Amino acid sequence: MHPIVHHPVVTKLSALFGNADFNTQLASTLASSGPQDDICLRIDAVVCTSNRLEPDITTKNDKSLPLGWLSVENDRTLTTTPSQIASLKSPVSSRFDVQIDHGYPVTSQPPSTDGIDNSRHKTVSGLRPSKVSAIAVTTENSDSDRETDTGSRLRPSNARIEPSVRQFHSDTRFPQRKKPTKDTAVPALQPSSIDKFIAGIWRQVHSPVTLSVSFPDRRPEFSLATGVSQEVFRAVNGLCKKYYDQSRSSRALEIVVQAYWVECYEARIASIRFECPSYTNAEARMAALKEACSTLTWHEKELRNRMIGFGNGLMSRLRHIASSLEVAADTLHPGWRDLLRVVSQNGPRRYSGHPHEWVTVDTTPALPLKTTYSRLTLPTGFNYQFVDDCVIDRNAFDGDDPRRGLGIDLDICQLCKERQTDDVVSNHCSCFSALFGGLRYPPPVQLFNTASGKNNGVIARCKFDRGTAIAEFVGLVTQGIDGLDVMMGGSPERPFQIFQGQIGNFTRFINHSCRPNSQFQKFYWRGIERILVVSRGVAAGSEITVDYSDSYWGKLKKNCLCGETGCRFARRLEAQAVA
Repeated sequence: MHPIVHHPVVTKLSALFGNADFNTQLASTLASSGPQDDICLRIDAVVCTSNRLEPDITTKNDKSLPLGWLSVENDRTLTTTPSQIASLKSPVSSRFDVQIDHGYPVTSQPPSTDGIDNSRHKTVSGLRPSKVSAIAVTTENSDSDRETDTGSRLRPSNARIEPSVRQFHSDTRFPQRKKPTKDTAVPALQPSSIDKFIAGIWRQVHSPVTLSVSFPDRRPEFSLATGVSQEVFRAVNGLCKKYYDQSRSSRALEIVVQAYWVECYEARIASIRFECPSYTNAEARMAALKEACSTLTWHEKELRNRMIGFGNGLMSRLRHIASSLEVAADTLHPGWRDLLRVVSQNGPRRYSGHPHEWVTVDTTPALPLKTTYSRLTLPTGFNYQFVDDCVIDRNAFDGDDPRRGLGIDLDICQLCKERQTDDVVSNHCSCFSALFGGLRYPPPVQLFNTASGKNNGVIARCKFDRGTAIAEFVGLVTQGIDGLDVMMGGSPERPFQIFQGQIGNFTRFINHSCRPNSQFQKFYWRGIERILVVSRGVAAGSEITVDYSDSYWGKLKKNCLCGETGCRFARRLEAQAVA
Protein backbone atom coordinates (compact mmCIF):
# COMPACT_ATOMS: atom_id res chain seq x y z
CA MET A 1 0.00 0.00 0.00
CA HIS A 2 1.18 3.52 -0.74
CA PRO A 3 3.03 5.15 2.19
CA ILE A 4 0.83 8.24 2.07
CA VAL A 5 -2.15 6.19 3.26
CA HIS A 6 -0.51 5.57 6.62
CA HIS A 7 0.87 9.09 7.04
CA PRO A 8 0.17 10.44 10.59
CA VAL A 9 -1.62 13.54 9.15
CA VAL A 10 -3.99 11.38 7.11
CA THR A 11 -4.61 9.09 10.05
CA LYS A 12 -5.38 12.02 12.39
CA LEU A 13 -7.73 13.60 9.86
CA SER A 14 -9.62 10.34 9.46
CA ALA A 15 -9.96 9.96 13.21
CA LEU A 16 -10.89 13.62 13.72
CA PHE A 17 -13.77 13.55 11.26
CA GLY A 18 -14.78 9.95 12.10
CA ASN A 19 -14.30 8.83 8.50
CA ALA A 20 -12.91 5.30 8.84
CA ASP A 21 -13.37 4.58 5.11
CA PHE A 22 -11.10 7.41 4.00
CA ASN A 23 -7.89 5.35 4.06
CA THR A 24 -9.51 2.63 1.93
CA GLN A 25 -10.87 5.20 -0.56
CA LEU A 26 -7.46 6.92 -0.74
CA ALA A 27 -5.67 3.60 -1.34
CA SER A 28 -8.11 2.74 -4.14
CA THR A 29 -7.59 6.11 -5.81
CA LEU A 30 -3.80 5.75 -5.64
CA ALA A 31 -3.97 2.27 -7.06
CA SER A 32 -6.01 3.40 -10.06
CA SER A 33 -3.56 6.26 -10.83
CA GLY A 34 -0.65 3.93 -11.42
CA PRO A 35 2.83 4.01 -9.95
CA GLN A 36 4.36 7.52 -10.04
CA ASP A 37 6.96 9.18 -7.82
CA ASP A 38 5.61 12.73 -7.95
CA ILE A 39 2.11 12.02 -6.70
CA CYS A 40 0.98 14.57 -4.10
CA LEU A 41 -2.02 14.79 -1.81
CA ARG A 42 -3.57 18.25 -1.60
CA ILE A 43 -5.84 18.92 1.39
CA ASP A 44 -8.39 21.74 1.06
CA ALA A 45 -11.03 23.20 3.36
CA VAL A 46 -14.27 24.18 1.62
CA VAL A 47 -16.68 26.83 2.94
CA CYS A 48 -20.26 25.82 2.22
CA THR A 49 -23.75 25.99 3.66
CA SER A 50 -24.86 23.49 6.28
CA ASN A 51 -27.58 22.04 4.05
CA ARG A 52 -25.18 21.25 1.23
CA LEU A 53 -22.76 18.68 2.55
CA GLU A 54 -23.14 16.08 -0.18
CA PRO A 55 -19.95 15.53 -2.22
CA ASP A 56 -21.77 15.79 -5.54
CA ILE A 57 -23.34 19.24 -4.94
CA THR A 58 -21.49 22.25 -6.29
CA THR A 59 -22.47 25.85 -5.71
CA LYS A 60 -20.87 29.04 -6.85
CA ASN A 61 -20.81 30.37 -3.26
CA ASP A 62 -18.54 27.56 -1.99
CA LYS A 63 -14.93 28.65 -1.59
CA SER A 64 -11.94 26.30 -1.24
CA LEU A 65 -9.13 27.18 1.15
CA PRO A 66 -5.90 25.18 0.51
CA LEU A 67 -4.29 23.78 3.67
CA GLY A 68 -1.20 22.18 2.20
CA TRP A 69 0.27 19.37 0.10
CA LEU A 70 1.70 15.99 1.15
CA SER A 71 4.25 14.43 -1.24
CA VAL A 72 6.62 11.48 -1.44
CA GLU A 73 9.96 11.92 -3.13
CA ASN A 74 11.91 8.65 -3.41
CA ASP A 75 11.83 7.11 0.06
CA ARG A 76 11.92 10.34 2.08
CA THR A 77 9.39 11.05 4.75
CA LEU A 78 6.30 13.00 3.77
CA THR A 79 6.59 16.81 4.14
CA THR A 80 4.45 19.88 3.41
CA THR A 81 5.81 21.43 0.23
CA PRO A 82 5.54 25.21 -0.30
CA SER A 83 6.42 25.15 -4.00
CA GLN A 84 3.27 23.54 -5.44
CA ILE A 85 0.51 25.62 -3.78
CA ALA A 86 -1.39 27.02 -6.74
CA SER A 87 -4.54 29.09 -6.64
CA LEU A 88 -6.81 26.10 -7.39
CA LYS A 89 -10.34 26.30 -6.10
CA SER A 90 -12.59 23.29 -6.31
CA PRO A 91 -16.03 24.10 -4.91
CA VAL A 92 -16.91 20.50 -4.05
CA SER A 93 -19.02 20.47 -0.94
CA SER A 94 -17.30 18.06 1.42
CA ARG A 95 -15.69 18.25 4.80
CA PHE A 96 -12.28 18.37 3.15
CA ASP A 97 -11.24 18.01 -0.45
CA VAL A 98 -8.60 15.58 -1.64
CA GLN A 99 -7.09 15.91 -5.07
CA ILE A 100 -4.33 13.89 -6.66
CA ASP A 101 -1.86 16.12 -8.45
CA HIS A 102 0.54 14.68 -11.00
CA GLY A 103 2.95 17.58 -10.96
CA TYR A 104 0.73 20.00 -12.92
CA PRO A 105 -2.48 21.94 -12.16
CA VAL A 106 -5.75 20.11 -12.57
CA THR A 107 -7.57 23.20 -13.89
CA SER A 108 -7.09 25.25 -17.03
CA GLN A 109 -6.26 28.42 -15.06
CA PRO A 110 -2.48 28.93 -14.79
CA PRO A 111 -1.00 29.30 -11.35
CA SER A 112 -0.23 32.79 -10.11
CA THR A 113 3.39 33.90 -10.21
CA ASP A 114 3.09 37.25 -8.39
CA GLY A 115 1.40 36.27 -5.14
CA ILE A 116 -1.99 37.55 -6.35
CA ASP A 117 -5.12 35.49 -6.75
CA ASN A 118 -6.09 35.59 -10.43
CA SER A 119 -9.68 34.52 -9.89
CA ARG A 120 -12.30 37.06 -10.99
CA HIS A 121 -14.12 39.15 -8.40
CA LYS A 122 -17.61 40.49 -8.85
CA THR A 123 -17.82 44.29 -8.94
CA VAL A 124 -20.49 45.64 -6.61
CA SER A 125 -22.09 49.03 -7.30
CA GLY A 126 -19.59 51.81 -8.04
CA LEU A 127 -16.88 50.40 -5.78
CA ARG A 128 -14.59 47.51 -6.66
CA PRO A 129 -12.06 45.66 -4.52
CA SER A 130 -8.45 46.53 -4.91
CA LYS A 131 -6.36 44.17 -6.99
CA VAL A 132 -3.75 44.18 -4.24
CA SER A 133 -4.97 41.74 -1.61
CA ALA A 134 -1.61 41.34 0.11
CA ILE A 135 1.65 43.21 0.30
CA ALA A 136 4.86 41.31 -0.26
CA VAL A 137 7.78 42.63 1.82
CA THR A 138 11.28 41.46 1.00
CA THR A 139 13.30 40.18 3.93
CA GLU A 140 16.68 38.59 4.32
CA ASN A 141 15.87 34.97 5.19
CA SER A 142 18.43 32.27 5.76
CA ASP A 143 18.40 28.88 4.04
CA SER A 144 17.03 27.25 7.17
CA ASP A 145 14.08 29.61 7.11
CA ARG A 146 13.32 28.63 3.54
CA GLU A 147 13.23 24.95 4.43
CA THR A 148 10.62 25.49 7.15
CA ASP A 149 8.48 27.97 5.22
CA THR A 150 4.81 26.98 5.08
CA GLY A 151 3.46 29.72 2.78
CA SER A 152 0.16 29.26 1.01
CA ARG A 153 0.81 31.02 -2.36
CA LEU A 154 3.66 31.27 -4.79
CA ARG A 155 6.03 34.05 -3.78
CA PRO A 156 9.77 34.67 -3.65
CA SER A 157 11.55 32.77 -0.93
CA ASN A 158 12.74 36.05 0.63
CA ALA A 159 9.27 37.64 0.85
CA ARG A 160 6.78 37.69 3.69
CA ILE A 161 3.07 38.45 3.45
CA GLU A 162 1.68 41.42 5.41
CA PRO A 163 -2.04 41.63 6.27
CA SER A 164 -4.22 42.88 3.41
CA VAL A 165 -5.14 46.57 3.30
CA ARG A 166 -8.79 47.27 2.62
CA GLN A 167 -9.10 49.66 -0.28
CA PHE A 168 -11.67 50.79 -2.82
CA HIS A 169 -11.62 52.64 -6.09
CA SER A 170 -14.30 55.17 -6.90
CA ASP A 171 -15.27 56.48 -10.30
CA THR A 172 -15.35 60.05 -8.97
CA ARG A 173 -12.55 62.09 -7.46
CA PHE A 174 -13.02 62.62 -3.75
CA PRO A 175 -12.21 66.22 -2.70
CA GLN A 176 -8.98 66.55 -0.81
CA ARG A 177 -8.98 68.05 2.66
CA LYS A 178 -7.49 71.53 2.74
CA LYS A 179 -4.41 72.16 4.78
CA PRO A 180 -5.19 73.83 8.10
CA THR A 181 -4.24 77.47 8.27
CA LYS A 182 -2.70 79.27 11.17
CA ASP A 183 -5.29 82.00 10.99
CA THR A 184 -7.74 81.51 13.88
CA ALA A 185 -10.09 84.31 12.89
CA VAL A 186 -13.82 83.61 12.89
CA PRO A 187 -15.01 82.86 9.33
CA ALA A 188 -16.82 85.79 7.75
CA LEU A 189 -20.56 85.31 7.39
CA GLN A 190 -22.18 85.71 3.99
CA PRO A 191 -24.31 88.86 3.67
CA SER A 192 -28.07 88.37 3.93
CA SER A 193 -30.60 89.75 1.48
CA ILE A 194 -31.23 92.66 3.85
CA ASP A 195 -27.50 93.40 4.00
CA LYS A 196 -27.32 93.43 0.20
CA PHE A 197 -30.37 95.66 -0.01
CA ILE A 198 -28.92 98.21 2.41
CA ALA A 199 -25.54 98.08 0.65
CA GLY A 200 -27.38 98.95 -2.58
CA ILE A 201 -28.90 101.99 -0.91
CA TRP A 202 -25.48 103.17 0.25
CA ARG A 203 -24.00 102.68 -3.23
CA GLN A 204 -26.73 104.79 -4.78
CA VAL A 205 -26.35 107.52 -2.16
CA HIS A 206 -22.60 107.68 -2.88
CA SER A 207 -23.09 107.64 -6.65
CA PRO A 208 -23.41 110.72 -8.91
CA VAL A 209 -27.08 109.99 -9.62
CA THR A 210 -29.42 112.92 -9.08
CA LEU A 211 -31.74 112.13 -6.19
CA SER A 212 -34.45 114.65 -6.90
CA VAL A 213 -37.76 114.77 -8.75
CA SER A 214 -40.41 117.38 -9.42
CA PHE A 215 -44.12 116.71 -8.83
CA PRO A 216 -46.90 118.71 -10.48
CA ASP A 217 -49.27 118.15 -7.60
CA ARG A 218 -49.05 117.57 -3.87
CA ARG A 219 -50.74 114.67 -2.15
CA PRO A 220 -53.16 115.47 0.68
CA GLU A 221 -51.57 115.22 4.06
CA PHE A 222 -52.89 113.14 6.92
CA SER A 223 -51.50 111.71 10.14
CA LEU A 224 -50.98 108.00 10.66
CA ALA A 225 -51.68 108.53 14.35
CA THR A 226 -55.38 109.06 13.58
CA GLY A 227 -55.56 105.78 11.66
CA VAL A 228 -56.00 104.97 7.99
CA SER A 229 -59.46 104.57 6.56
CA GLN A 230 -60.30 102.32 3.66
CA GLU A 231 -60.50 105.30 1.29
CA VAL A 232 -57.10 106.64 2.31
CA PHE A 233 -55.48 103.21 2.09
CA ARG A 234 -56.98 102.70 -1.36
CA ALA A 235 -55.52 106.05 -2.44
CA VAL A 236 -52.08 105.00 -1.15
CA ASN A 237 -52.33 101.72 -3.06
CA GLY A 238 -53.16 103.61 -6.23
CA LEU A 239 -50.22 105.92 -5.61
CA CYS A 240 -47.93 102.94 -5.24
CA LYS A 241 -49.17 101.44 -8.51
CA LYS A 242 -48.75 104.78 -10.33
CA TYR A 243 -45.10 105.23 -9.42
CA TYR A 244 -44.02 101.61 -9.50
CA ASP A 245 -42.92 101.60 -13.15
CA GLN A 246 -41.52 105.12 -12.93
CA SER A 247 -39.41 104.17 -9.92
CA ARG A 248 -37.37 101.71 -11.97
CA SER A 249 -35.22 104.64 -13.08
CA SER A 250 -34.84 105.79 -9.48
CA ARG A 251 -34.36 103.12 -6.86
CA ALA A 252 -34.52 105.77 -4.17
CA LEU A 253 -38.05 106.78 -5.16
CA GLU A 254 -39.16 103.15 -5.10
CA ILE A 255 -37.72 102.68 -1.61
CA VAL A 256 -39.52 105.77 -0.35
CA VAL A 257 -42.86 104.56 -1.70
CA GLN A 258 -42.39 101.00 -0.46
CA ALA A 259 -41.34 102.05 3.02
CA TYR A 260 -44.28 104.41 3.25
CA TRP A 261 -46.64 101.68 2.03
CA VAL A 262 -45.42 99.34 4.78
CA GLU A 263 -46.15 101.98 7.41
CA CYS A 264 -49.63 102.52 5.98
CA TYR A 265 -50.17 98.75 5.79
CA GLU A 266 -49.37 98.34 9.49
CA ALA A 267 -51.56 101.33 10.33
CA ARG A 268 -54.43 99.86 8.31
CA ILE A 269 -54.14 96.58 10.21
CA ALA A 270 -54.44 98.47 13.47
CA SER A 271 -57.52 100.32 12.14
CA ILE A 272 -59.20 97.04 11.05
CA ARG A 273 -58.69 95.53 14.49
CA PHE A 274 -60.20 98.63 16.02
CA GLU A 275 -63.18 98.50 13.64
CA CYS A 276 -63.62 94.71 14.11
CA PRO A 277 -62.56 93.80 17.65
CA SER A 278 -63.36 90.12 17.00
CA TYR A 279 -60.60 89.87 14.35
CA THR A 280 -57.33 88.31 15.32
CA ASN A 281 -54.11 89.93 14.18
CA ALA A 282 -53.76 87.34 11.37
CA GLU A 283 -57.32 87.97 10.19
CA ALA A 284 -56.76 91.72 10.21
CA ARG A 285 -53.59 91.29 8.15
CA MET A 286 -55.42 89.13 5.60
CA ALA A 287 -58.19 91.71 5.33
CA ALA A 288 -55.71 94.52 4.68
CA LEU A 289 -53.89 92.29 2.21
CA LYS A 290 -57.08 91.63 0.26
CA GLU A 291 -57.81 95.35 0.05
CA ALA A 292 -54.33 96.02 -1.34
CA CYS A 293 -54.55 93.18 -3.89
CA SER A 294 -57.90 94.43 -5.19
CA THR A 295 -56.53 97.94 -5.78
CA LEU A 296 -53.14 96.93 -7.15
CA THR A 297 -54.58 94.05 -9.21
CA TRP A 298 -51.66 91.93 -8.06
CA HIS A 299 -51.72 88.38 -6.80
CA GLU A 300 -51.05 87.88 -3.12
CA LYS A 301 -47.66 86.27 -3.81
CA GLU A 302 -46.64 89.11 -6.10
CA LEU A 303 -47.62 91.67 -3.49
CA ARG A 304 -45.70 89.86 -0.77
CA ASN A 305 -42.58 89.68 -2.94
CA ARG A 306 -42.71 93.32 -3.96
CA MET A 307 -43.93 95.07 -0.85
CA ILE A 308 -44.27 92.95 2.26
CA GLY A 309 -40.71 91.72 1.82
CA PHE A 310 -40.01 95.19 3.10
CA GLY A 311 -40.71 93.67 6.51
CA ASN A 312 -39.99 94.36 10.12
CA GLY A 313 -36.37 93.20 9.93
CA LEU A 314 -35.53 95.62 7.17
CA MET A 315 -37.57 98.47 8.65
CA SER A 316 -35.78 98.15 11.99
CA ARG A 317 -32.40 98.22 10.22
CA LEU A 318 -33.41 101.30 8.25
CA ARG A 319 -34.57 103.08 11.41
CA HIS A 320 -31.22 102.19 12.99
CA ILE A 321 -29.25 103.94 10.22
CA ALA A 322 -31.80 106.65 9.43
CA SER A 323 -29.68 109.53 10.72
CA SER A 324 -26.58 108.21 8.90
CA LEU A 325 -28.53 108.01 5.66
CA GLU A 326 -29.80 111.53 6.19
CA VAL A 327 -26.25 112.84 6.69
CA ALA A 328 -25.04 111.27 3.44
CA ALA A 329 -28.14 112.27 1.46
CA ASP A 330 -28.29 115.86 2.75
CA THR A 331 -24.58 116.55 2.16
CA LEU A 332 -24.17 114.68 -1.15
CA HIS A 333 -27.63 115.25 -2.64
CA PRO A 334 -29.10 118.46 -1.16
CA GLY A 335 -32.30 118.08 -3.18
CA TRP A 336 -33.06 114.50 -2.24
CA ARG A 337 -35.90 115.45 0.11
CA ASP A 338 -37.97 116.34 -2.94
CA LEU A 339 -38.46 112.58 -3.26
CA LEU A 340 -40.44 112.66 -0.03
CA ARG A 341 -43.02 114.93 -1.64
CA VAL A 342 -44.51 111.85 -3.27
CA VAL A 343 -45.71 110.79 0.17
CA SER A 344 -46.12 114.34 1.53
CA GLN A 345 -43.31 113.85 4.04
CA ASN A 346 -40.69 116.25 2.75
CA GLY A 347 -39.14 118.65 5.23
CA PRO A 348 -36.21 121.04 5.67
CA ARG A 349 -32.62 119.96 5.20
CA ARG A 350 -30.99 118.91 8.49
CA TYR A 351 -27.29 118.51 7.61
CA SER A 352 -25.07 120.73 5.48
CA GLY A 353 -21.39 121.10 4.70
CA HIS A 354 -18.89 118.32 4.00
CA PRO A 355 -20.13 114.73 4.49
CA HIS A 356 -17.34 114.02 6.99
CA GLU A 357 -18.00 117.07 9.14
CA TRP A 358 -20.62 114.99 10.90
CA VAL A 359 -20.10 112.06 13.26
CA THR A 360 -22.88 109.49 13.12
CA VAL A 361 -24.22 107.93 16.31
CA ASP A 362 -26.48 104.88 16.51
CA THR A 363 -30.22 105.70 16.77
CA THR A 364 -29.58 109.39 17.49
CA PRO A 365 -28.94 112.44 15.27
CA ALA A 366 -25.40 112.96 14.03
CA LEU A 367 -23.04 115.31 15.89
CA PRO A 368 -20.84 118.08 14.44
CA LEU A 369 -17.22 116.91 14.26
CA LYS A 370 -15.83 119.76 16.35
CA THR A 371 -18.15 119.01 19.26
CA THR A 372 -16.66 115.53 19.63
CA TYR A 373 -13.28 117.14 20.45
CA SER A 374 -14.56 119.67 22.95
CA ARG A 375 -12.41 118.07 25.66
CA LEU A 376 -9.27 119.28 23.89
CA THR A 377 -7.96 122.62 25.18
CA LEU A 378 -7.25 124.36 21.90
CA PRO A 379 -7.09 128.17 21.56
CA THR A 380 -9.67 128.29 18.75
CA GLY A 381 -11.20 124.88 19.27
CA PHE A 382 -10.93 121.93 16.90
CA ASN A 383 -10.85 123.16 13.33
CA TYR A 384 -10.26 120.78 10.43
CA GLN A 385 -10.46 121.56 6.75
CA PHE A 386 -11.36 118.72 4.38
CA VAL A 387 -9.44 118.69 1.10
CA ASP A 388 -9.29 116.23 -1.79
CA ASP A 389 -5.57 116.56 -2.57
CA CYS A 390 -2.37 117.30 -0.71
CA VAL A 391 -1.32 120.88 -0.08
CA ILE A 392 2.38 121.70 -0.54
CA ASP A 393 4.05 123.81 2.14
CA ARG A 394 5.61 126.51 0.00
CA ASN A 395 7.76 127.76 2.86
CA ALA A 396 9.36 124.35 3.28
CA PHE A 397 9.95 123.45 -0.39
CA ASP A 398 9.90 126.81 -2.19
CA GLY A 399 7.25 125.75 -4.68
CA ASP A 400 8.80 122.37 -5.53
CA ASP A 401 6.84 119.16 -5.01
CA PRO A 402 9.05 116.79 -2.96
CA ARG A 403 6.81 113.87 -3.86
CA ARG A 404 8.04 113.84 -7.46
CA GLY A 405 10.24 110.81 -8.04
CA LEU A 406 13.61 111.34 -9.71
CA GLY A 407 14.12 109.41 -12.92
CA ILE A 408 10.49 108.20 -13.06
CA ASP A 409 8.62 108.38 -16.36
CA LEU A 410 5.51 110.50 -15.91
CA ASP A 411 3.55 108.52 -18.49
CA ILE A 412 4.33 104.94 -17.41
CA CYS A 413 2.95 103.17 -14.32
CA GLN A 414 5.62 101.65 -12.12
CA LEU A 415 3.38 98.64 -11.33
CA CYS A 416 1.58 97.61 -14.51
CA LYS A 417 3.88 99.43 -16.97
CA GLU A 418 0.83 100.84 -18.76
CA ARG A 419 0.23 104.41 -19.84
CA GLN A 420 -0.93 106.87 -17.19
CA THR A 421 -2.93 109.97 -18.01
CA ASP A 422 -5.62 111.99 -16.29
CA ASP A 423 -7.82 111.60 -19.35
CA VAL A 424 -10.29 108.79 -18.62
CA VAL A 425 -10.52 107.69 -22.26
CA SER A 426 -6.82 107.44 -23.06
CA ASN A 427 -5.64 106.18 -19.65
CA HIS A 428 -4.58 102.50 -19.64
CA CYS A 429 -3.44 102.13 -16.02
CA SER A 430 -6.13 100.48 -13.91
CA CYS A 431 -4.14 99.75 -10.74
CA PHE A 432 -6.32 102.04 -8.58
CA SER A 433 -8.92 103.32 -11.02
CA ALA A 434 -11.26 104.41 -8.22
CA LEU A 435 -8.77 107.19 -7.40
CA PHE A 436 -6.68 107.76 -10.52
CA GLY A 437 -7.43 107.64 -14.22
CA GLY A 438 -11.15 106.94 -13.83
CA LEU A 439 -14.41 108.44 -12.64
CA ARG A 440 -14.11 109.42 -8.99
CA TYR A 441 -17.06 109.00 -6.68
CA PRO A 442 -17.32 109.90 -3.01
CA PRO A 443 -15.99 106.92 -1.02
CA PRO A 444 -18.83 105.11 0.83
CA VAL A 445 -17.45 105.83 4.30
CA GLN A 446 -18.57 107.89 7.29
CA LEU A 447 -17.16 109.08 10.56
CA PHE A 448 -18.81 107.39 13.54
CA ASN A 449 -18.56 107.38 17.29
CA THR A 450 -16.75 104.19 18.35
CA ALA A 451 -18.11 104.21 21.93
CA SER A 452 -15.00 102.26 22.98
CA GLY A 453 -12.70 105.00 24.18
CA LYS A 454 -11.21 105.64 20.73
CA ASN A 455 -13.61 108.56 20.15
CA ASN A 456 -14.16 108.73 16.37
CA GLY A 457 -13.47 106.17 13.68
CA VAL A 458 -14.23 105.46 10.02
CA ILE A 459 -16.91 102.95 9.06
CA ALA A 460 -17.27 101.35 5.62
CA ARG A 461 -20.82 101.62 4.32
CA CYS A 462 -20.06 99.34 1.36
CA LYS A 463 -17.72 96.41 0.89
CA PHE A 464 -14.13 97.09 -0.20
CA ASP A 465 -12.60 94.08 -1.92
CA ARG A 466 -9.03 93.10 -1.18
CA GLY A 467 -6.59 95.29 -3.09
CA THR A 468 -9.08 98.13 -3.60
CA ALA A 469 -7.87 101.63 -2.82
CA ILE A 470 -10.13 103.22 -0.19
CA ALA A 471 -8.61 106.70 -0.29
CA GLU A 472 -5.39 108.64 -0.54
CA PHE A 473 -3.71 109.83 2.65
CA VAL A 474 -3.69 113.62 2.07
CA GLY A 475 -2.69 116.59 4.18
CA LEU A 476 -0.04 119.27 4.38
CA VAL A 477 3.21 118.16 2.67
CA THR A 478 5.96 119.66 4.79
CA GLN A 479 9.14 118.77 6.71
CA GLY A 480 10.88 119.41 10.02
CA ILE A 481 7.93 118.50 12.29
CA ASP A 482 8.99 116.72 15.48
CA GLY A 483 6.88 115.31 18.29
CA LEU A 484 3.65 115.17 16.28
CA ASP A 485 1.93 112.42 14.35
CA VAL A 486 3.03 112.60 10.71
CA MET A 487 3.28 110.26 7.73
CA MET A 488 6.85 109.87 6.48
CA GLY A 489 7.42 109.67 2.72
CA GLY A 490 10.00 110.16 0.03
CA SER A 491 13.57 108.85 0.18
CA PRO A 492 16.49 109.48 2.54
CA GLU A 493 17.80 111.97 0.00
CA ARG A 494 14.44 113.76 -0.44
CA PRO A 495 12.22 113.08 2.60
CA PHE A 496 8.91 114.74 3.28
CA GLN A 497 6.10 114.58 5.85
CA ILE A 498 2.32 114.61 5.48
CA PHE A 499 0.75 116.37 8.46
CA GLN A 500 -3.00 116.13 9.06
CA GLY A 501 -3.26 118.39 12.08
CA GLN A 502 -5.62 120.95 10.54
CA ILE A 503 -6.02 119.87 6.91
CA GLY A 504 -6.62 116.56 5.19
CA ASN A 505 -9.41 114.03 4.62
CA PHE A 506 -11.15 111.28 6.55
CA THR A 507 -8.01 109.09 6.62
CA ARG A 508 -6.92 111.21 9.60
CA PHE A 509 -9.60 109.46 11.67
CA ILE A 510 -8.75 105.85 10.73
CA ASN A 511 -7.86 104.07 13.95
CA HIS A 512 -5.01 101.65 14.67
CA SER A 513 -5.54 97.91 15.02
CA CYS A 514 -3.07 95.12 15.69
CA ARG A 515 -5.16 93.08 13.24
CA PRO A 516 -5.97 95.69 10.56
CA ASN A 517 -8.21 95.25 7.54
CA SER A 518 -6.31 97.78 5.42
CA GLN A 519 -2.78 99.06 5.00
CA PHE A 520 -0.72 102.01 3.77
CA GLN A 521 0.80 101.52 0.33
CA LYS A 522 3.02 103.72 -1.85
CA PHE A 523 1.97 104.35 -5.44
CA TYR A 524 3.29 106.64 -8.18
CA TRP A 525 0.73 108.47 -10.29
CA ARG A 526 2.13 110.64 -13.05
CA GLY A 527 5.52 110.56 -11.32
CA ILE A 528 4.14 111.82 -7.99
CA GLU A 529 4.41 109.60 -4.92
CA ARG A 530 1.04 108.92 -3.28
CA ILE A 531 0.29 107.21 0.02
CA LEU A 532 -2.86 105.10 -0.30
CA VAL A 533 -5.06 103.26 2.17
CA VAL A 534 -5.59 99.89 0.47
CA SER A 535 -8.14 97.34 1.62
CA ARG A 536 -7.20 93.87 2.81
CA GLY A 537 -10.86 92.94 2.62
CA VAL A 538 -13.21 95.32 4.43
CA ALA A 539 -16.78 94.17 4.97
CA ALA A 540 -19.71 96.57 4.77
CA GLY A 541 -20.55 98.00 8.18
CA SER A 542 -17.11 97.33 9.70
CA GLU A 543 -14.58 99.84 10.95
CA ILE A 544 -11.63 100.58 8.69
CA THR A 545 -8.34 100.10 10.53
CA VAL A 546 -4.60 100.20 9.79
CA ASP A 547 -1.44 99.31 11.70
CA TYR A 548 0.32 102.44 12.87
CA SER A 549 3.61 100.44 13.22
CA ASP A 550 5.86 99.86 16.21
CA SER A 551 7.77 103.10 15.67
CA TYR A 552 4.57 105.08 16.21
CA TRP A 553 3.77 103.35 19.50
CA GLY A 554 7.36 103.62 20.65
CA LYS A 555 6.88 107.36 21.20
CA LEU A 556 3.55 107.12 23.05
CA LYS A 557 2.67 106.55 26.67
CA LYS A 558 -0.76 104.94 26.39
CA ASN A 559 -2.35 101.55 25.91
CA CYS A 560 -3.78 100.30 22.65
CA LEU A 561 -7.58 100.03 22.58
CA CYS A 562 -7.99 97.95 19.43
CA GLY A 563 -9.32 95.02 21.47
CA GLU A 564 -7.86 92.38 19.17
CA THR A 565 -6.66 89.01 20.44
CA GLY A 566 -2.89 89.17 20.81
CA CYS A 567 -2.79 92.98 20.85
CA ARG A 568 0.84 94.10 20.98
CA PHE A 569 0.28 97.25 23.03
CA ALA A 570 -2.69 96.48 25.28
CA ARG A 571 -0.60 96.68 28.47
CA ARG A 572 2.03 99.12 27.34
CA LEU A 573 1.85 101.37 30.40
CA GLU A 574 2.30 98.45 32.80
CA ALA A 575 5.31 97.25 30.82
CA GLN A 576 6.88 100.70 30.88
CA ALA A 577 6.31 100.98 34.64
CA VAL A 578 8.05 97.64 35.27
CA ALA A 579 10.95 98.67 33.03
